[in-house]
Amino acid sequence: METVGADAVVPPRPTWRAKARLLRARRRPRVVLQAGVLIGRDVVVRAERGARVVIEAGAALGDGARIEARGGELRVGAGSVVGEHAMLAGALTIGRECVIGAWARAEGDAHVEDRARLAAHAVALAGARVGSGAVVASYAVVDEDVSPRAVVRNLNLDNPAPRRQTRAPRSSS
Repeated sequence: METVGADAVVPPRPTWRAKARLLRARRRPRVVLQAGVLIGRDVVVRAERGARVVIEAGAALGDGARIEARGGELRVGAGSVVGEHAMLAGALTIGRECVIGAWARAEGDAHVEDRARLAAHAVALAGARVGSGAVVASYAVVDEDVSPRAVVRNLNLDNPAPRRQTRAPRSSS
């Protein structure tokens, strides 16, 4: 998987090895992979007993990503991209066309709504709800609701507690 710019994530290229990884992942119990899913190298997809992983059509998992369902269903929406070495763990939901940046992390029962973005190294903790179209900036930690189309960033990297939410500008379309 390549990165372009500060936080852009490019899905892995479809190759014969990617198809082999996809076939191996589909054999795992409690893992559902829909059509068009791309899986990078060294990806871990697993579900504990009583849990389930669903990766919808067109989603892409970058090299070294970890997807681990615990205590419920972990769902990655259609067209979403999970970056290199990102970790999704618990019973969380990633909406349609979301971007989870490289080394980002979401855990517990976090919910990332459609077209939201967790930038590189961002963290969504249990109980967090990232609104539709919202952006969580690099190194930001979210543990509560983020309103739709908001931008969340840390003001002081030494202390992750202070954060500010600002509205994203409306597009002209």
